[in-house]
Amino acid sequence: MNEILPNISIDNAIFGFANGELKILLIKRDKQPEFDRWSLPGGYVYCNENMDDASRRLLQELTGMSNLFLSRVDVFGDTDRYPDRRVISVLYCALVKPEQFELLAGAHAKKVKWFKVKGIKKLPFDHNEMIDTALSWLRDEIWRKPVLINLLPEKFPLNQMHDLFQTFLHETIDNRNFRKKVISQELVERLNEKTKGGKQRPAYLYRLKRK
Repeated sequence: MNEILPNISIDNAIFGFANGELKILLIKRDKQPEFDRWSLPGGYVYCNENMDDASRRLLQELTGMSNLFLSRVDVFGDTDRYPDRRVISVLYCALVKPEQFELLAGAHAKKVKWFKVKGIKKLPFDHNEMIDTALSWLRDEIWRKPVLINLLPEKFPLNQMHDLFQTFLHETIDNRNFRKKVISQELVERLNEKTKGGKQRPAYLYRLKRK
């Protein structure tokens, strides 16, 4: 049996993005503390497990989701964030298309469900702060890291990526400046392939670089 580290935990802020609307994935807890309340999916780390592996394992055990590009966001360590003892939590996040996943509640999750981020209710511990932190991180890092990798196909024209940025950030972005920025930041790499079919001129295909 794997031994857990009782003072180190993982929390996953998984955002679902579809039709311009942002949602957050929550589980209904079946254990204390905060029994029967909705919270971010998370849990403890095993002694022989690294943090990234723990994040992926917990997400799959609790929600059935797997094969995500997860990013480490921040560490939450306030002395009173957990009621029974001092617990430090490492926050991970991802941005996905909800329709691509079949949710399956497991481990200590009674239910798993998507909720609209806008107007989200008070959650246990510091999970509301975690959601705000993860969302702010995504909006900053979208220009530096491949955080949209779960939303884009493996190969895409830059116009598709440009439209997704505008929708997610809720702002108009000059197309020429957008192209210069994502290329100069080495966020994408151009492939020796072009789009086929359609009424528009063929455009080069790109893919996100995993940094």
